[in-house]
Amino acid sequence: MKDRPFHLSTLVDFPDDCQRIEFTEDLVAQLIDRLHWMGVRRVYWNYYHAGHWEWFLAYGPLGGVAKTLENLGDPMRVGRRLAHERGMEFYAVIKPYENGVSHAHPKAVLAKDGIIGLPGIGGYYHVDPWVLARPELRVKARQADLPRGLDSSPVTRIQLRQRDATPLRIQPENLEIWTSDDNNGYRKRDLAFEVTEGAETCPRDVVDIDGNPVTRKGEEVRVLNVIGLNLLDPFIAVTTNFDDGEGTFTNTAVEMVRAFGPDDQPLPIVVASHKAIWRPQRDLRSGDLEYDTGLGGAVVRLDVSNSASVFDNVLSHADDAPDGVIAFAKGRNTYVSGSLCEGYPEVQAHWMEWVSDCIAAGVDGLDVRISCHSSWTDWPEIYGFNPPVAAEYERRYGVNPDVEPYDADLLGDVRGDLYDQFLHAARARLAAAGLPLHHHIEIESFRPDASPSRTRSRPGNITFHWRRWLRTGLADETTLFGRAWSPERLLSDGFVQNVLDEVETNAVPAHLSLPVGISKGDGGRLADQIEYSFHSGRLDGYTMYESAALYDRHHTGADGRLRFLPGLTEAVRERAEELGLT
Repeated sequence: MKDRPFHLSTLVDFPDDCQRIEFTEDLVAQLIDRLHWMGVRRVYWNYYHAGHWEWFLAYGPLGGVAKTLENLGDPMRVGRRLAHERGMEFYAVIKPYENGVSHAHPKAVLAKDGIIGLPGIGGYYHVDPWVLARPELRVKARQADLPRGLDSSPVTRIQLRQRDATPLRIQPENLEIWTSDDNNGYRKRDLAFEVTEGAETCPRDVVDIDGNPVTRKGEEVRVLNVIGLNLLDPFIAVTTNFDDGEGTFTNTAVEMVRAFGPDDQPLPIVVASHKAIWRPQRDLRSGDLEYDTGLGGAVVRLDVSNSASVFDNVLSHADDAPDGVIAFAKGRNTYVSGSLCEGYPEVQAHWMEWVSDCIAAGVDGLDVRISCHSSWTDWPEIYGFNPPVAAEYERRYGVNPDVEPYDADLLGDVRGDLYDQFLHAARARLAAAGLPLHHHIEIESFRPDASPSRTRSRPGNITFHWRRWLRTGLADETTLFGRAWSPERLLSDGFVQNVLDEVETNAVPAHLSLPVGISKGDGGRLADQIEYSFHSGRLDGYTMYESAALYDRHHTGADGRLRFLPGLTEAVRERAEELGLT
């Protein structure tokens, strides 16, 4: 057992707290008081600058953000003061790559709210004003991988691929093709086409969004080829006329559909289905579909009803989640939606402004987190080829990776080195203020076998040199950030054990951060997870992610107070007392 104290902490991601509840200082005090009562002695608070808050303000119909900001000013400064008054530590968490959510809106939808967005294939991305004014500083796709002349290239064949060789119930008369000019409402087309059925060998191992095997390389899969087409429509969707939910034609979205042009040449495409993270209830008849936002690894069922009235949760990644549509658009997005490229001096200077703002707010230290909502894509391997990155790669290795053959590992090292320049500058500024620098080590996405659900949440084609952070004194403490695995699974995992070995060798305190949600709202289970982490002997703290999961974040009680979930915080307090953490 370590001699250092074990910290019980909570992460506050305040936009989640105040989307629907209008927070006053009294409500923030209620939250801080309850955390302190539970045994929390350290608060981590996600930092958002004024431009970030403009993005959240656009979701005014949710109710609470505008009034909360009117009541509080900068919420983080209020939280810091209240935490310090109670003797609690207070750390800001910055996310350098966070500048908006990676989902597009139809242009008209944003326009009616007076919002200008950045264009992508599926619509317009709403980003913060700094990025809106400098869109070329976002993480950019490789020039050699960006197709040209696709607008005039018709789709002549569509191939639909099942995950296995199970006999198909889809017959030619069951298939329908819908198209849209702007991805805002699709119409069924009365088209003449032929359909052939066959079998092919899967050319690669296919996994779903959570990393579970779907098809092994070399296995036989059934395919349908829709031929005799001449489609120039920007958005093309394939559905069936089944009206039930019993379908078996499944695959991941990116593997289910392929498109071919003249001379049967394959066309680069981005894909969509009825699945979405934000605005999840979609209907191709009346709205838009979500293209290239990292959900391409989700398993889709095609031969089921595509009526929105049939399904309740299109966000589900389960194999039996109904969808009823697979759609595609030609091309690739030139940029990720919002994440900025670390290679630009002006980007690093912008990030340093965040660091200075946190210092000015009186925090006790800064934690830096990689994962974000602004870099999600189904094709992370083609991004990260901005001019400063390409120039540094060419200086080191003599070739321009944007247009010439390159080594992906070397490119990742170049970008990781450029990112570390920011960390060193941040470390120096914090040290001058007498403050520590912490880092998130993302134990589910930094691993070599990371699932698509985790790699989508951070920029691709970059190596984050977490070992270097620990070995060179760049990290005063570290947060082991997980999202889906329990402490039992994490602390028995080989990669996590390697991280903990490195942490121990370099005497860097390590805190495990997991969502409250993995306890399923069971206070006893959450308390058990905290105790398991405490008794592991390899950790210095446990962070409950995030505070909004501890109470009803939609409504306050009749007395105007926060309504904490029954038994959840009480169980944590009781266990914290038993462990001597209060």
